[in-house]
Amino acid sequence: MKIIFFGSSEISVPFLEELYKSHHNVVLVVTTVDRPAGRGRKITDNVVKNKASELGLSFIQIDKFDDAFFNKIKEVNFDAAVVVSFGRIFPEKIFGLKTAKWVNIHPSLLPRHRGPNPIVATLLCGDSTGGVSIIEVKPEVDAGDIYAQVKFGIDEDDNRASLEKKSIAFGVPILIKVLDLIESNAIKPYPQGENNLSYSYKIKKEDLKINWENSAEEIVNRVRAFSPEPGAYCIWNGIRIKILKAEVLKELLPDSYLSVLKAYSTCSRNNGFIIKADKENGILVRCNKNEAVRVTILQPEGKKIMSAADFINGYRIKTGDNFE
Repeated sequence: MKIIFFGSSEISVPFLEELYKSHHNVVLVVTTVDRPAGRGRKITDNVVKNKASELGLSFIQIDKFDDAFFNKIKEVNFDAAVVVSFGRIFPEKIFGLKTAKWVNIHPSLLPRHRGPNPIVATLLCGDSTGGVSIIEVKPEVDAGDIYAQVKFGIDEDDNRASLEKKSIAFGVPILIKVLDLIESNAIKPYPQGENNLSYSYKIKKEDLKINWENSAEEIVNRVRAFSPEPGAYCIWNGIRIKILKAEVLKELLPDSYLSVLKAYSTCSRNNGFIIKADKENGILVRCNKNEAVRVTILQPEGKKIMSAADFINGYRIKTGDNFE
């Protein structure tokens, strides 16, 4: 089949590569315009544009669905459109331009976690099972009928980066199979239904701040959801610290730790209190319900990623300090 590919992020690239290697013909790649990124806010080349150029594929970059875009699409003869992390809501007008199948790859088990950040939502909710859904594209966001789904397990140490890799590993081969079946008219999508329906949301700056009033599980899930980028963070001695890996201290605080809390009286009642900081234990932080989080990997602002042991050695964090 002749295919138009829509994508704009890192997760889009492996799907484009696999389509290119298949017997299907990618006749056009549509991606977004280059945007500023990083601390210096320098204009950064779009990764999908770079991959299309490397593969010798025709591509266009758009900022919105304007007349120029629609005129271009009218010129292209295609049988199907494949959408992978494009980041734009398609206007209903676009579906009437051509008689073609519109297919979206969504990294969750729809209807759970519709919306722009399903992988983040999966981790924030502490789901033990994730997956990839291949659906029809419709004007209502992520509500199209399902062509296929694949499930996979989520481990306790999975984070945003590792879950993206799993979504790619499971999603890429099933996309090609679905397209082959569509080409031979051998597959029909089925409705999502409303069972287990939920929505993800756009990430805001305040979502990245760790709230030590939350439970240990909620805090660790937030760390996983935003690791390695953009990173959940807290403040220590006026320094912004990204927490990139942490774990729930499985048991309630043992007597030895409770004696530490008593010794520090008033300040020890604050969640975010550093119960212990040493090479053997890492950094143990008190949180809600008399629970604790063990911080093992972190990154001070403007510095490299480091272990808790290296942070303790370099910054002299100690029992009695507080994360805010």
